[in-house]
Amino acid sequence: MSPETGIRTERVILQAVIANRLDSIAGEMGLVLERSARSPIFAEACDFACGICNARGELVSQLSGIPILATAGSFSVQAVLERYGDTIADGDAFIVNDPYYGGNHLPDIGIITPVFAGGELLFFCVSRAHHGDIGGSAAGSYNPKATEIFQEGLRIPPLRLVNRGVMVEEVLDLITYNTRNPGMLRSDLLAQTGANRIGRRRLLEMIEQYSAGVVYRTVGEILDQAEKLARERIATLPEGIFTGVELVDDDGFQEEPIRIEARVIKKGDSLTVDFSGTDSQVKGFVNTSIVTTTTAACIAVLWVLGPDVPRNGGAFRAIAVNAPKGSLVNPLPPAPVTLSTLTPAGEVIAAIFKALAAAAPERIPAGFGRYCGPSFYGVDPRTERFYVGFAFCALGSGGAMDGLDGSPYMAPISNYGGVRTPNIESNEVQYPHITLCHEMEPDTAGPGRYRGGPGIRYAIRFYDPKPGIAMFGDGMKIPPYGLKGGEPGSLNRAFLCTREEEIPLQSKESPRQLQPGDSVMLVSSGGGGWGSPLERDPELVLQDVQDGIVSVEAAGRIYGVVIGNSGGDPRVNHFSITSVNR
Repeated sequence: MSPETGIRTERVILQAVIANRLDSIAGEMGLVLERSARSPIFAEACDFACGICNARGELVSQLSGIPILATAGSFSVQAVLERYGDTIADGDAFIVNDPYYGGNHLPDIGIITPVFAGGELLFFCVSRAHHGDIGGSAAGSYNPKATEIFQEGLRIPPLRLVNRGVMVEEVLDLITYNTRNPGMLRSDLLAQTGANRIGRRRLLEMIEQYSAGVVYRTVGEILDQAEKLARERIATLPEGIFTGVELVDDDGFQEEPIRIEARVIKKGDSLTVDFSGTDSQVKGFVNTSIVTTTTAACIAVLWVLGPDVPRNGGAFRAIAVNAPKGSLVNPLPPAPVTLSTLTPAGEVIAAIFKALAAAAPERIPAGFGRYCGPSFYGVDPRTERFYVGFAFCALGSGGAMDGLDGSPYMAPISNYGGVRTPNIESNEVQYPHITLCHEMEPDTAGPGRYRGGPGIRYAIRFYDPKPGIAMFGDGMKIPPYGLKGGEPGSLNRAFLCTREEEIPLQSKESPRQLQPGDSVMLVSSGGGGWGSPLERDPELVLQDVQDGIVSVEAAGRIYGVVIGNSGGDPRVNHFSITSVNR
């Protein structure tokens, strides 16, 4: 081995070691946040993301968390750099949530902690997390009837929260006092700052081991390598302009669907996502900030480029986004945006997937279910404390792709399984309700050679004196799309069940007061199918029938697989294939 080859080998090994060390630090930050937070949305659902950025705000590692939050972390850092610049000091920490200044939507609050070594700014530790309430005119801060951001909650521009190691209590008080559960918010913000401190400590340990110069130079090489790999993958795609369109049901005011058009322009080793054909911003809260739009676009493109392309700022350099101001995907303030990380972030991803299905069909999944469920709130009679919860147990499912059935219980794609579904028994301890059912719903999975994941039937009954709900979401009109001859998934459905009647709920409703004993029934959508259902392996159809995912009737009508009950006891299902009619 020549000396030059040996040096190159050492550099590659060092890059791998430091890259994995950074990932482990981000992962540890996530564990600290999960285990130190008080709120169920952190400790149970893990609706947060932790990451590390370099001194310019480029994302270096984002191992822990959900994609739509993690990828957005660099925008928050860049906002802090823009506002505070050279005044950033060792021991500081900053807070931000403003969608028009480094954030994605108001409930997601970012804590940014600079990391200095030898007096030089080298990194930022970032934790972004969804908080149960950030004020505004609706408990839980999802108000489907908001027409401006001021009705959605408290806007926090980049602010110094910790000054050279000392908490700025006035800032913390101002923020927490404007929410419905200030104690919970305060505790969770401290958990975020604590997670960042752990990240800072681990980074300093790594810097002490390797030296600041070696670490920072190696991180630069890691980002450059990610950019190189992303560009190499882009170069393998065919040249041209590819267009995909996805629709949002409505904005809660207009009945007409809202169009998102993504033109993916591939030229050489670079790729531009152009949203010029997208509808103008709307009255309701389905507008999406440029941060969320750009984040969603990067998620979609990197999915297509492959799982081995690092999800960091180096790879993002190869992707450009054009989102005209005043459009749905880059609205002018004070447009409301709270739903944006669910809808239309998922539909932005879907439009790009549809565009790239012509360029890389084997890598594109069928449509994922859209989130549609209430926040619920009130005063718990067991503790006399205010609570806010969300219907995480009613998530829809993923779309199929070539060679793979859709994953159940995954939607929306902007979170891609990063949000965990709480245990229903834990939910009953944390909130004053009883779970009536929680099961997969037959015949909701989009049929195909590879079928989508099935939807979920979930119902809860409230027993607090004055429960309330606010319905928010989408997917009651537009189903998850099928691909390559696969059929669409099912639509979302929701019902309020009182003692007198069953009332259909819309996807976007004003907060509604309930009575003790009322229940909410949700049936989430199944994912879209991939390929013709008549090409599905009959044995897999039989297995789906045995598992209760596909009914006997649908097996024959859709898949051409006739299934009978061969058992002698009518109370027991002994299914077998009688014939295949294709």
